[in-house]
Amino acid sequence: MRADKDWLRFTPDNVEGVPDTQGIYEICNLSPEGKKLWRLGKVPNLHKRLVTRLTEPPPPENCYFRYFEAGVSHDIDEMAGKLFDSYNLRAGEALEE
Repeated sequence: MRADKDWLRFTPDNVEGVPDTQGIYEICNLSPEGKKLWRLGKVPNLHKRLVTRLTEPPPPENCYFRYFEAGVSHDIDEMAGKLFDSYNLRAGEALEE
């Protein structure tokens, strides 16, 4: 998992390019105070979940996202754990399954 993966604006056009594969994603919004995590999840279908997240619930303004594909040879739980641990949050606050 590349920690330096580019962030994309959270728009329908950008989500359209996300594959129908398992993986993890993070969605953040930017504010004058900095980046704030909105959603973080591990899912069996990245595209489907991100399409849903565009409207349910409505995201905050100025959102960006990135995702990491987890093929069959990758341990999705380990990937999600590393990403979740990179945030300084209480356990379970933003993680979705």
